[in-house]
Amino acid sequence: MKIVKLVVSMLLGVLLVAFLFQNYNAFLSTTTLEFRLPGLAPFRSMPIPLYGQILASILGGGLVAALYIALGNFRLRRKIRTLRRENNGLQTELQSLRNLPITESNVPVSQPPETIGSGSVEEAEAANSG
Repeated sequence: MKIVKLVVSMLLGVLLVAFLFQNYNAFLSTTTLEFRLPGLAPFRSMPIPLYGQILASILGGGLVAALYIALGNFRLRRKIRTLRRENNGLQTELQSLRNLPITESNVPVSQPPETIGSGSVEEAEAANSG
């Protein structure tokens, strides 16, 4: 699988280099960005080459993705911390309950489980009356 990834990556790299060489002049052409708000003078940027715009878009998208992932990790770490505290409290409670002495007066008397739906109605009435 590693070899397939390496071959595909190399093939994409070669195609990218070929694309860049064929479109060299287009990537060097410059564009001026303009931002207009009503009532204000329009804001114009300095001429930016196309490759600069592409790189800025890629970096901006990477930054937004990194912030999104970091926010998710922060929430997960906070949840983990809360669950660990709760788990520690429950473990402490369990240990304290394990160390309690068992006395005869505190032990509940168990009763046999009732059977529901088995047998006839007459058998159930006879068991309840007796």
